[in-house]
Amino acid sequence: MSKRKADSAEGGDEMASTAAKTNATEQENIFVIGTAEPLKDYIRLIETKVTVDQIVDDAVTKENFKRIASAARDVIWKLLFSDECGDAESQKKASELLEEHKSDASFYAPWPYNEWIVKVRDELLKRELLDFWRDTIVAKQLGPCWSRDSDLFDSEDEPPLEFYAHAGCVAPFAASLKARAAEKAAASSDEDGSHEIERDSNNASALAGDFEARIGAEEPLSDYRNLMKRYVLTTVIVPDEVHKKNVEKIGQAARSAIWQLLFEGTPTASEFEKAAELLQEYKSDAGFYGPWEYNEWIVKLRDELLERKMLSFWGDTIVKLELGPCCSRDSDFFDSDDALPAEFYNKAGFKAPFDSP
Repeated sequence: MSKRKADSAEGGDEMASTAAKTNATEQENIFVIGTAEPLKDYIRLIETKVTVDQIVDDAVTKENFKRIASAARDVIWKLLFSDECGDAESQKKASELLEEHKSDASFYAPWPYNEWIVKVRDELLKRELLDFWRDTIVAKQLGPCWSRDSDLFDSEDEPPLEFYAHAGCVAPFAASLKARAAEKAAASSDEDGSHEIERDSNNASALAGDFEARIGAEEPLSDYRNLMKRYVLTTVIVPDEVHKKNVEKIGQAARSAIWQLLFEGTPTASEFEKAAELLQEYKSDAGFYGPWEYNEWIVKLRDELLERKMLSFWGDTIVKLELGPCCSRDSDFFDSDDALPAEFYNKAGFKAPFDSP
């Protein structure tokens, strides 16, 4: 939904301002969102009480959004946790409204949302509503707002990694952030001379693009993270073209490792798990650094999985964890108007884990 904050007027006609203020605040009982069509009710309230065309005092807009947000949170809670709701249809409604509300909250007032979503998470885990937790909260990144969601946060603020680290999940953006945090901590706390020599050597290799990108079958995720930390998340400025090639080299190694784990011989349960873990982190980084090679390759991976009838991995990993092509849901390289890759997922009896407009 587009956000259209009314421009503040200096001076202006006092009567017009008063009339607009009265119009935006009258009939307090209309700040209600029902369970039948909650998303429709919410959008109507936002469009008529927040993103209005007439000039409205900032304080009025702020108060109106506060009331609408409170109503949205109340109905989401009811849809998820009340005895009369809680079915699949109610969860779908809650998911749609939650996604829309977070988008607005990140623009107008993220702090109440950030406090409340922790309570939602705790209640979901307590009631063991793990499908909604994984497929909606984690996959759609509906945890606390931070600098990637909102200009009201600084890029140096702590990302909400720990929020997502429950029930076997990790933050979809965790890979590069964890590696960056580890490098930063090591750089600030480790004064050992051998570490400095190693770091200088890694920086030199990154600057030259001269390193071996090897990811083994034993600990592929650890190998991948180590490569990213050493040759992408450097402590020196690497020219853009060299940096891009370093990312592409490591990405190629990740793709090869995943392919080998899945398709060379008969994969074990452990190899399936390793491939899934590496694929999640690789997609997260691809969405941040450049998604194009990933998007082309993941189609080939899908086709190979379907040809070999590896439907459990296809459904439980690729579809459920939304590991298809990067799009506006997981990468800033895309606009919200770009088409979502629903057709990628609509294979072998499965459906895309999101609603396509």
